[in-house]
Amino acid sequence: MDAQLSAEREATAAVEQALALELTAVPAESDQSAAIQELAAALHHRASLDDQVVRRREQHADALRAGVTTLLPEVWGGTDALLGALGEHADDLAVRATSDRDAAAALRDIASVLVETDLPDVTAHRTGPPERDASTAYRTAPPPPVTEEQLLACLSAHSGPGVTVHRITDVRMLSGGFSKEMLAVRVEHSGGADDIVIRKVASGRTAHTLGGEFAALSFAWQGGVPVAEPLWLDEDILGAPAFATRRVPGQPRGDVWGPTAPIELPAVTAIAAALARLHSLDTSGLTDTPLPPMVTRQEIVAAIEERQAVLAAVSTPSMPFATLFALVLGWLRAHAPGDVRDPVLVHGDYGLHNLLLDGSTLTAVLDWERSHLGDPAEDLTYVRPSVEAVAGWDAFLTVYQDAGGSPPDADRLTFYTVWHDVWRGISAYRMRAKFLANPNKMSDAMAGLLMTPRFLLRAVRTAFRL
Repeated sequence: MDAQLSAEREATAAVEQALALELTAVPAESDQSAAIQELAAALHHRASLDDQVVRRREQHADALRAGVTTLLPEVWGGTDALLGALGEHADDLAVRATSDRDAAAALRDIASVLVETDLPDVTAHRTGPPERDASTAYRTAPPPPVTEEQLLACLSAHSGPGVTVHRITDVRMLSGGFSKEMLAVRVEHSGGADDIVIRKVASGRTAHTLGGEFAALSFAWQGGVPVAEPLWLDEDILGAPAFATRRVPGQPRGDVWGPTAPIELPAVTAIAAALARLHSLDTSGLTDTPLPPMVTRQEIVAAIEERQAVLAAVSTPSMPFATLFALVLGWLRAHAPGDVRDPVLVHGDYGLHNLLLDGSTLTAVLDWERSHLGDPAEDLTYVRPSVEAVAGWDAFLTVYQDAGGSPPDADRLTFYTVWHDVWRGISAYRMRAKFLANPNKMSDAMAGLLMTPRFLLRAVRTAFRL
């Protein structure tokens, strides 16, 4: 098979291998088998589109060349040369476009062409009523990453004075995201019984952020934000850092794309009030966070550069999406806001997938692994698409401000809208590279193939006003 044909089968072949492996692990004719087949259709469709990106670029080569030579007249050559020049000069072009209307129009035209070539048939937002989404709906059922004996020893070590742990029951895996594992456990002891959740660093993942996550969670708990009560943090008793919280009732009503079930207006009000409470806390008592601060302009640019480094480690200019990512990273640098006047503890992932609702009651804000000191506009832009799917944004802001939140600046809202989609898009893109190199995890395929183009399309549309 020559190089061109090999490239046109790369993602498709990886999907076929991963699906075959997944199907061997589930009973035939089962509900899970049917769910895999449903997922397979979405993955095959996206993979085949990704594999044909070179052909689509050649079909649009004249339009791409016209845009590039308008901005960089010294650049000539084939499509790869044009893409390489765009990536190399993305920062300068973005700065130029802030004051040159013609340059801004040319850059918008280039982005439009690359959307046609790299992101065909992508829907950036969920439309219509809540529904299943192939990028988030399928869940594997891995066994618990620790034994019952390990759990019993851990929970005995962290039991209160005079409390004897008799046994543990109902050990179940919960969804913990891509970097953490979560187990629900019922602990029967001499004082009664407790339902707790253990959040543990997944095998092969970095462990340095968990302590900061526990510190931020504990700070929010002490400040009256609705979170699960933090119980203990242990660096090594389960073979990796882990912490425990008390389990609370409720279920998420959405995923990263918005609501997956109806949400009552009182619940939306509670979500706004909780966010305002978080942003009203005096952060002088905050001891640690999992991510560095994004308070000064220098710190914000450093966060952008971290994303650039992640992109560079897994891509070349000719790969699908790479040039579009370079262009929006350039846009972010050119539009990075000044220092945050009144920094707050930012949750960083304040979406419906991390909010437990019991009826109309917000029982817990979950997953603090992206929390840091920063601009409240970060959390507002993150939750906005979900809010607008079920309620009015102005009404949400009114509740937020009445509960103590500050009115957001429009330019900062736009910047952080692009920032969040770029951050998540590049994280998903890294999983795409991991999946293509080692196609054995469906979660990598779902994030890399299905989430990456949707996050990127939203970022490009916002940045270049497409």
